[in-house]
Amino acid sequence: MYWTANGQKLMWAPLFGSSRGRVFITGTTAPLGMLTTSARYVYWSNGPAIGRADLDGTNVHRRFITGVHHPSGVVVNSKYIYWANNASGTPFPSTIGRATLDGANIDQNFITGADHPDKVVVNSTHIYWANDYSIGRANLNGTGVNQRFITGTNVPSGLALTSRYIYWTNEYGNTIGRANLNGSHVTQNFIPGAHASGPDGLAIAGGYLYWANWGSGTIGRARLNGTDVDPHFRSIYGRPTGLAIYSPPPTR
Repeated sequence: MYWTANGQKLMWAPLFGSSRGRVFITGTTAPLGMLTTSARYVYWSNGPAIGRADLDGTNVHRRFITGVHHPSGVVVNSKYIYWANNASGTPFPSTIGRATLDGANIDQNFITGADHPDKVVVNSTHIYWANDYSIGRANLNGTGVNQRFITGTNVPSGLALTSRYIYWTNEYGNTIGRANLNGSHVTQNFIPGAHASGPDGLAIAGGYLYWANWGSGTIGRARLNGTDVDPHFRSIYGRPTGLAIYSPPPTR
């Protein structure tokens, strides 16, 4: 697993074991969001840029995409990189940006009207992002924007998807929420008591949800059905925010 620590560096550790983590990449600028994909690259929000490196920490490109504005979450699919511009207004509005996988064709205003967006996730049909008090959704081509696709959230941060559900961390509510991918059957307290210090980044691997507890330097874990909740599954280095786990995609 990979995580951003103390807003200064990127760390990694085996998912199981006692290691608190090793420094993976240094020289980062306020890293928050993080993503691994296709067993090749790790991406992270890097201050005024998006960074990219090989999964072994080599070929580090700290300014792979530039011109972003307070980036937070980062996500990719087979064609594009998407990120959240968590800015506060003029001249830098809150938007979802997009670029091709080679870092070209940058569109900082791919989706507009967001409210301090944090993490972003995609599947084969839609992109989802965490606004301050709602979760937004749009078609992958940027149409059909709904900034209040899911409401009633309490400062959502981390997002994760399976083929059936969307999950999110309620940072101020200390819970994990869940809904169907069409936005129905919203349960804000699907996993209550995720952690009193505020759950942040969220990832899925091997039938489990994992989340970063930034206030305590721990990783929480629960089954995808909400059972076997362990807010202190792993103790790691630093205050984690962005979290990524390299694993085959979930099937549930």
